[in-house]
Amino acid sequence: MGTLFKIAWRNVWRHGKRTALTIVTMAIGLGLYIGMDSMLKGMDRGGLDNIINLTDSSVRVTTTTYEEERGSFPLDYGIEDTASLESFIKKDPRVLAVSMRTRFVGSMSNGTDAIPVMAVALDPVADGKVFTLPEFVDGVWFGDGGERQVVLGKGLAADLGLKLGDWVTLSARTRYEAQNADDFRIVGLINSTAPAINYSGVYLGFDDAEEFLELEGLRTEVVVKMEHRVNLKDAMADSDGLAAAIAREYPEFSALSFGEVGRQFLELAKAKSKSIGMIIFVMMLIAGVGIANTILMSVFSRVREIGVLRAFGFAPKEISRLFLIEGGILGFVGSIAGMVVGLGLDLYMIYVGFPLESMFKGMDLGLPIWGTLYGEWNPSQFAVILIVGVLVALISSRSPARRASRMEVTNALRFV
Repeated sequence: MGTLFKIAWRNVWRHGKRTALTIVTMAIGLGLYIGMDSMLKGMDRGGLDNIINLTDSSVRVTTTTYEEERGSFPLDYGIEDTASLESFIKKDPRVLAVSMRTRFVGSMSNGTDAIPVMAVALDPVADGKVFTLPEFVDGVWFGDGGERQVVLGKGLAADLGLKLGDWVTLSARTRYEAQNADDFRIVGLINSTAPAINYSGVYLGFDDAEEFLELEGLRTEVVVKMEHRVNLKDAMADSDGLAAAIAREYPEFSALSFGEVGRQFLELAKAKSKSIGMIIFVMMLIAGVGIANTILMSVFSRVREIGVLRAFGFAPKEISRLFLIEGGILGFVGSIAGMVVGLGLDLYMIYVGFPLESMFKGMDLGLPIWGTLYGEWNPSQFAVILIVGVLVALISSRSPARRASRMEVTNALRFV
């Protein structure tokens, strides 16, 4: 085997340009795969962070009746004893903060145009401990003063031609089905990693919402922030455990955990990642054809050499093994080169990132498109690349190797 490997190694580099072209093809294809995988993992991580930090929190609690009609955001089914529920939730040592929210459907107008909106009434201080929305606000996350205040998504304000300090008219049905409208001053604009918030988010404090919506203390949901866990499975398990405990203690409530929402999100992410599977299949197909062509050309250019080896006593199986080893070397070197290219792309995506906002502005793709998209490490892909690259090379070399092993010694020696 040592002799065969030495011959194979020498023969691989005998035709340097042809070998280099094959290796470069594999390196680019495999490297792009690693880079795209890192980007998709970064998108998934960003989407999961949005779920916890911007939209649903670790656990969201509503009444079961409210959840059945959640699409219309009704003001008929609030949580009556919020204090008891909050006290029970805070008994869990993993809980960091709890807040209340009331969602409602309204319409926002600049005096000329009107846009339907899904608004949220909240306690600015408590809500800021559960969600990270205040970090993305230009202006203030509600301020002091007697005037009615509202915080809007930056994209929504742009659609209405509004800016910080402008007044906007918000209209909505109250808890008792009366139609109400009033003017609010825009004190903050949100430009977050969640496109839905940027282009439809409307937030006002309970101080203003109580009178505007005739809430009388109505709270439609309780949101919970739990301690950060590095491992995603641990974070999901924590939220699942708290949601299950709430369901046992309060059967009239519906507790939606981050674990449940996150698993649904990841299922959608799997569907999106199928595209990268098709890309790697095409790339490996191209690489396989290149390797097969390289080995086949090597066979035809070395017919007399094959005859000499056979004359010196090499068996057909050894001839076949020789060309399989050459293919394996090409696959191994190409895979290593692909890993180097992929490592470079990974480092760029993780530490520099890729700006996406300008490319997909205003489009809600279910992905974080604000600011810079960063990649995620996925070391297992490097091992996959090495194994797959070598296997593809060996499979691609099989047919040319068999062709070489079947050559007759006399015909090979007379070949011109």
